[in-house]
Amino acid sequence: MMYRPKMRGGNTRRVPLIALTSLTLAIGQAFAQSAPPPVTDDGATKPTSNAAPKTLDTVQVSGKTLSVEKAIAEKRSLSVISDGISADEIGSVPDFGLGEAVQRIPGVAMTINNGRGEAQFLNLRGLNPDYNSVTVDGIALPSTETTTRNVSLDVLPASLAQHVSIYKTVTADMPADAIGGVVNLRTRSAFDHPGLFISGRADYADWNNSRVVAHSGPSGQIENTISDTFGSQHQFGFILSTSYYRRDTSSLDTAMDTDGYYHYTGGTQKLSSLGQNKAGTGSTLTPNNDVDGLVAVPDRHRWLTYDNVRQREGVLGKFEYDNHENLQAHATGGFFQHENNEFRRSQFLTRVGPATLTSDTTGSFAKGAAQVDFDHYDQVRQIKYAELGSSFEPDERSQLDVTANYAVGDYKQSTQEDVFTSAASPNLGFNYDASPGSVALFTPSNAGYYMNPANYLQTSYMNALERSKSGLLTLKADFNHNLQEDSEGWGYKAGVQYRNLQQRYDLTQIGYAPTSSVSLAAIGTEDVYFQPYDGNGQNMLLIDPAKVTQYFLDHPNLYTPVATNARTSAISDFNIKEATTSGYAMTGYRQGDFMGIVGLRYEDTSQDVQNTQPNPISSLTNFSKLDNLHHYGKLLPSAILAYNLEPDLILRAGASQTLARASYAALAQNSAPTVSLAGNTISQSIGNPNLVPRKSTNYDLSLEWYPANDAMFSLAAFQKRIQHEIVNLTTTASQINPDGLAGTYLVTTTQAQNATTAKVKGVEFGAAKLHFDFLPGVLSHFGATFNATLLDMDGPTITMNDGSQRQLPMLVGAAKHILNASLLYNQGPFSAQVSANHTGKMPISFATDNPVNDIYYAQTQTYDAQLRYMYSSHISFLLQGKNLTNARPTRVLGPDQSLIKEQLDNGRAYYLGVTYVL
Repeated sequence: MMYRPKMRGGNTRRVPLIALTSLTLAIGQAFAQSAPPPVTDDGATKPTSNAAPKTLDTVQVSGKTLSVEKAIAEKRSLSVISDGISADEIGSVPDFGLGEAVQRIPGVAMTINNGRGEAQFLNLRGLNPDYNSVTVDGIALPSTETTTRNVSLDVLPASLAQHVSIYKTVTADMPADAIGGVVNLRTRSAFDHPGLFISGRADYADWNNSRVVAHSGPSGQIENTISDTFGSQHQFGFILSTSYYRRDTSSLDTAMDTDGYYHYTGGTQKLSSLGQNKAGTGSTLTPNNDVDGLVAVPDRHRWLTYDNVRQREGVLGKFEYDNHENLQAHATGGFFQHENNEFRRSQFLTRVGPATLTSDTTGSFAKGAAQVDFDHYDQVRQIKYAELGSSFEPDERSQLDVTANYAVGDYKQSTQEDVFTSAASPNLGFNYDASPGSVALFTPSNAGYYMNPANYLQTSYMNALERSKSGLLTLKADFNHNLQEDSEGWGYKAGVQYRNLQQRYDLTQIGYAPTSSVSLAAIGTEDVYFQPYDGNGQNMLLIDPAKVTQYFLDHPNLYTPVATNARTSAISDFNIKEATTSGYAMTGYRQGDFMGIVGLRYEDTSQDVQNTQPNPISSLTNFSKLDNLHHYGKLLPSAILAYNLEPDLILRAGASQTLARASYAALAQNSAPTVSLAGNTISQSIGNPNLVPRKSTNYDLSLEWYPANDAMFSLAAFQKRIQHEIVNLTTTASQINPDGLAGTYLVTTTQAQNATTAKVKGVEFGAAKLHFDFLPGVLSHFGATFNATLLDMDGPTITMNDGSQRQLPMLVGAAKHILNASLLYNQGPFSAQVSANHTGKMPISFATDNPVNDIYYAQTQTYDAQLRYMYSSHISFLLQGKNLTNARPTRVLGPDQSLIKEQLDNGRAYYLGVTYVL
């Protein structure tokens, strides 16, 4: 019998493979993006046009252009509002990594790992990762972080995904945790390429920021995939995909603390107070202080240099069966790991006493204090999963899908920390220059004293081990009758799912304090000095951690354990058990140019939150385990519509209610309390196991025009009203005999609470024209893509530290505008792309003392480029450049975010590589 793959719901081949294999669009391709049928396997959507598909132009295209061309076809075929990226013709997303590629999608902004690594967390439509779900083949992944539900995309290699879909309207068969949306990574199948198929890529990378101490090793990546189908009818298949990535670089972080605000009347003015408020009488700002007309004086200048070796390893294996009639089955396993071996060295200079101002932006301090420190972080994050699944069609229009999946997310970080301080001294006085638009610079008056290791005494030697483990069992079954993409008339779909999650967090910290003076000179420093690019010739004093450890081991009698070790290790530990049973039902009608689906989902969740508190609250050694049970149920309706106004003009609409559950830290994590027995005061930060999920009502509308196979224009509008928003609130109240203490205490408690409502609305525009065939000559070989997302937000209300209420202007992690553009070129064996990304300012944290201390990422603009030469049908060569203008992630604060708090220099990167298909 001739091999004939059968297309049906629940299969990665649900849409013709030629339309599903790729979309890369480094930056503007977002609109060309589309998504495979809904996450839950059987494709509750269908092509919304009855028009016959057009044949692609005969011009040979490859790489990014081919990816976008295929993605346009896929986006057009769906009824949900969605965007995505696909692998290119060699089966790997043609970008620096999964996170970098995803950020080209409309509405997406990526959070960089500590501002220094790769794109890590996905913010969608102004909503940070707490509001979104990440799934693999429709199954949720566990977190790789310590206290959040977030999935880190820097752990996952690009080679994992055959297609990444972002569903912006949801149906009842999709995960409920989707206020922002659902990100689904569809893995590869052996039946994507019947017979033997081998592909891969290898890149050598050069980063222009090399290590400060020791020599940088090689950087680059290798990805390989092999698949085959076999059996008398090619009914069996396997696929094995491996990847390895290494980045050996350094970063420099120039950091400032908060600023003081003062009256300045001109000339040389010596301030008699450190007051920050308008009256000059207090040491901190209060919410009603107005700093207009005051000058900002920086408090502390700190350089941090990071030598990092980042390595990512991944393996995906899948064994499949398809009788090409009515039965499919698969067994899948994956292992993905990201390790960051980081050596962080720091030195800072801080103000002591009053300032002398010489201008609006310059001045001096007669006295200062200093510190030099070192941290070695070895961080390993892993995702492991195993899955069994099958799909059975009892008749022509019915399909039953059953899946069992168990996944584990692991986080482990070991830390060694060494701290040496220099006491306040006139020898550490300094001049400062805080010119607008640049990081403030402190210039020591006595550089020799500042750089002399004999003036720094050891204050801390600490080792810590932080571990988190998230285990997630998922069992699901779905039945679909006549709701597949090619159906006509009425249909229905129903399903059930059980998820059992267990999240554990454990910290073990052992710190030591010297019992007598131990100077850095007695131990020894690194033999090299580091001169920061923005230091005007200044050097950094660098600790040698090996010498510190050896000195500690050789002189055990000079150190004693810190009294708070036990409490620090115990208080933050927690264990969360969360079981969720959900069921849904949906019905739909398809006829001609119209499609409509309505559905209802119910989620029943039971939580058991276990954590620790000191007993009594002042104890350093005695602790009590707390166990809190919580239960809630949520009913979530949804509806989507699609209508072809013209054969090439599609109108889509959606309405739904979705959830976003609280982070693990908000539910369970306590911090060590501060207790004053003399002053009868307690300050504590505690988890809240009674939090309920945020609940959002969502409305979406989209209009898409497809004038040609290589062109698309889309305009989408959306609105979200988020109830039960979760914010940290601080309250102060008198308590009698609190937590085992005798007497009346003034207790200040910071705790996450369900509070006010937030609103997000916005528009998304996308355009793609891949061949300027309306232009003459060589210009016809160019093409372009563009997308823009504009947001308007009403943030939640928070309580300031004086008890007043403040409505936030934005949501944390949200940028009000995101722009992507790409210029493409394709002629013969050559293809090229230049891409730009612009992301508006993005809040990191909001202050409760005064809005001038809110911290944002400043708006950023980055440029990447790629040149590709197809040597043959099997081999291509690539040259890529990343961050070509050396854009530096910058954190800002102050009035209108006009002051730089931190600026990180990560450097540029260049990749030279080869791809092959055999």
